[in-house]
Amino acid sequence: MIYKEILQSLADQACVNYKNYLQSKIESLSNSTDPLMTEKTQHYKDAAEAFEIKFSAALAKVKNGDDLHDSASEEDINSFLK
Repeated sequence: MIYKEILQSLADQACVNYKNYLQSKIESLSNSTDPLMTEKTQHYKDAAEAFEIKFSAALAKVKNGDDLHDSASEEDINSFLK
């Protein structure tokens, strides 16, 4: 897997997560008595922050010497995508 694919995968996952986060915020307005809704919303918010950190780290790796089309090491693939 090349770094470009890693970045695209992280962007795709973050996009889906952010959509789910916004949807859970909307649902929490109509279902404010459900205590799990707050937890669900917080889970999506935490995941969004984690995706941002991983994306920034992968982007920094490319900016600091690795080419966008270089193959990523197994260690990098695991740390960025898992």
